[in-house]
Amino acid sequence: MKNWLASFSTLLIPSLLVVGYISNAQAQITTNLSALPHSAAHKAPSKKPTAPPSHDNTAEAPLPAPTPLGYTRIPTVPQEAPKPEVITPPSFPVIQHPPVPAQIVTPTEGAKSSTQALGNDNLRILFGENEALMDKKTIRAIRNYAHSMAPRLTIRLLLRSYAAVPGDDISMPRRIALARALAVRSLLIHGGIATTRIYPIAQGRPDAGDTAPVNRLDITAEANPAPVPARGSPSEGTPAP
Repeated sequence: MKNWLASFSTLLIPSLLVVGYISNAQAQITTNLSALPHSAAHKAPSKKPTAPPSHDNTAEAPLPAPTPLGYTRIPTVPQEAPKPEVITPPSFPVIQHPPVPAQIVTPTEGAKSSTQALGNDNLRILFGENEALMDKKTIRAIRNYAHSMAPRLTIRLLLRSYAAVPGDDISMPRRIALARALAVRSLLIHGGIATTRIYPIAQGRPDAGDTAPVNRLDITAEANPAPVPARGSPSEGTPAP
């Protein structure tokens, strides 16, 4: 019996050593990945992390258009027109003042004024030096002129007023010319001519080549200019909507 056990152990021990050696070799082959060749390592599939699905249904923003040659950028065009700004009325009552009426021009006895008809419905008023006063005869002539021009609604009146004082002062001649123009304007308004048809122009000191009397006011009657048609109107050949 002892001989049998001895022979059996003699056969069993080498077998166990061989099995253990093979198991150790398999463990080394299966666990030591760094020992694998590079080609086999690259062939191994790699799992990349996938982004979670997006639930945003909005469309992606379009890419900006390329900038053309010679330009630095293309201005952005809004998708819709801006909304009109709503201005709320004030919470307190606003006092509205009536328009200032034309001044009353009274005649001055001894004023050195007179009138001259220039033709083509034009009128010249002469004044004394450094004053804007007018006598009864001059005021009556201006009122009659206003009554005759009031029905002619297509005519406008230009009041070019001149004045001069000794020296090189340019402020005083314009102030005197303005006072004369406002006085004649008031007489025309009281004669029935609308303010929108009267254009006072205080020229002040006349030009060097002006040979007319220095202290004067010339009323020039001219037709109103034709209205400029708006862009896209039928008069420009664009069909009306």
